[in-house]
Amino acid sequence: MKKLVILTAIASVLCAGTASAQYEGETGCVMFEHANFRGRAIEMGSNDSVSFRGGQFWNDRVSSAIVRRGCTLVAYEDSRMGGQSIELNRRVRNFGNSGWNDTISSAECYCEERY
Repeated sequence: MKKLVILTAIASVLCAGTASAQYEGETGCVMFEHANFRGRAIEMGSNDSVSFRGGQFWNDRVSSAIVRRGCTLVAYEDSRMGGQSIELNRRVRNFGNSGWNDTISSAECYCEERY
């Protein structure tokens, strides 16, 4: 199990894009393992993306998300930004009955440029 967690963390870093200069070092979107922003979290900066495969920890585990003002989280039901998608620009305390609870397999975070 410990090896799986380490491999998942490494894969998440390798699959993530680079943040834009305006948001470098800042978190634009955060996905959480459990409702009400609890459990493990995966942070994304502007222009970051993640793609999970079956068997990876984060695949089909997201239950809530925080999206910072000026940012958009696009979540997909399949890995590699495939399948149906949902676009979020606000907090989601609980995906619960939305059909998206424990369904997300990839995501992209975009943030507006600041001047």
